[in-house]
Formats: sequence, structure tokens, C-alpha cells
Amino acid sequence: MVTENPSKSPIVDSLNHMVVVLPLPCIRCGYELRNLAADGDCPECGEPIRLTIIESIDPASRRLTPIQNPKIIGNAISGIVISFFISIILAVTALLISSPSQLPIPDTLRELPANAFLWAAASMGLLAFLNITPLMRMCQRKELVGCRTGIMLTGSGILLWSINMLAVNYFSLSLGDLSPVYNMLLDTCLPVISTSIIFSGFRKLIPRLGQRSRAFRQAQGSRQRMNDLLATLVVIIIGRTLLVASTPNSGTATLGLIVMVMSISLIVIGLGYLVRNTLWIRRALVTPPPTINELLRSSE
Repeated sequence: MVTENPSKSPIVDSLNHMVVVLPLPCIRCGYELRNLAADGDCPECGEPIRLTIIESIDPASRRLTPIQNPKIIGNAISGIVISFFISIILAVTALLISSPSQLPIPDTLRELPANAFLWAAASMGLLAFLNITPLMRMCQRKELVGCRTGIMLTGSGILLWSINMLAVNYFSLSLGDLSPVYNMLLDTCLPVISTSIIFSGFRKLIPRLGQRSRAFRQAQGSRQRMNDLLATLVVIIIGRTLLVASTPNSGTATLGLIVMVMSISLIVIGLGYLVRNTLWIRRALVTPPPTINELLRSSE
């Protein structure tokens, strides 16, 4: 009487006489497993091929409602987030150039023209808006079910952000004689409002599309959550208020400056994580994982 190996996975039985017919690198060593038996082991490192198969297919995404033009959606959502991320970097650079003297900024950076960075920030914002227009058209044709609110919030927020960058460039830098309260309205309050609208749109749009990416679904620790960024925006307003309400070079002004610098840094880091998240989504939409029937063929 032959005793069945208790460590043998029941999946092996269903892989008998099956061969990998698509390019499939081993998840441990990267060895190409194409044309090998699906119930065998990697000849390079001994990793069971079934584990690579399980990791490569994504049955959960297949159960979702199919969407039309997934490549357009993947390219558009990554283009939106990347363009806005660059726009934020440019706007922060302009803010550092014109920041208070107590902030230790290199003289070479302060000599750069802040208005040029604001023009570039507005341009990247408009580029982000152009990336969202295909999603708007698809939403009107009811191709993106449940994404309409997220798309409209993101588009309106990005448009407001771009206009605000131009307004800061004209009123705060070109005119230069505004009161501290009006400066705060232009360079902090309005950007925070437009950014909060964008983040609210991302909160409704990106997780819905992210369900089609296994990496996004499984990344609990490294997946950027919009509520954290929205809370950080409130802290930026608090820091800017401390700056306006206090006398220059006072302890309160220094505290407000520290709060703003730390909060803006968290926003930039959070957007960096969001860029990575959207690249996961793009990869899943542009090159979706194969089905088990596509990946394997019978050897008989």
C-alpha cells in the first residue's frame, strides 16, 4: 500500500500533464519556466512551479466587471498622478525660493526665478488635466461605472490648482504688495483647497481601479491612503496661520515654519507612494495577468 505524501499540494493533481506555454519567470530566481511541466520544480532553484503560477494569475481581478480600453485608463491615471506630483514639486520649489530668511535655503536656490517654477507647475497641472479628459469622455459613455464622481472631483481640482498657480505668480510675485492675509489666501489656502479636491477625487477613483491590481490590493502597509494626506493639508493651514499671526523671528513663527515644512514634506512623500501605486494599477490594466487557460496547455 502506497501512502500519499501529506505535504503534496492538491493543486499538483490538477496540474498533471500541463505545460507552461507563456513566458513565465520563476518568482524566486527569475529562471524562464516556459515549456516546463506545471507540476514540476524550477530547475535552477527548486521552487515549485505551481507557486509561480499561483502568483502570476489573478482570479480576483477576473471576477470584476470588464472595462473597455484598459490601456487608455492605465496610461491616463498614471499620467494624472505623475504630472500632479511634478507640479507639486515645482510649486514647493517656488515656495522655498521665496521662503522666510530663517529657513536655511542655499543661496543658489534662492537666486532662481520663482515665477518660472510657478509657470511650470501650472503647465504640469494642465498636463494632468489633459490626461483626465479621456476618462471624462469614457465616463460620459458609461464605460467607467462608479468612477464619475472621482473623475469630476479630480478634474475640477486640477484645473483650480493650475489657475491658482497662475494667480500666485501674478498677484504675489509680480505685484508683490499684498498683505500677509491675502498672500496666505493665494499661496496656502487656495492651493490647499484645490489639492483637497484632487485628493478627494483620488480617494474615490484610485482604490476602485486598484482592485484590478494584486500588488495594490495586497500592499496594506505601503498603499497611500488619501485620508492621511487630507489631514496633512489641514496641518499646513495651521502652520501658515501661526506664521501670519506671529511676529517675524519669534518662537511662534519658527514653530509655524517647522509645521509647514514637515507637512509639505509628508505630502510630497505621500504623493511619491501614490505614484508607485498608480504604476501598479497601470501595469495590471495595460498588461493584465494571464488566465490559467492561457498560461497552461495539456502535454498529451
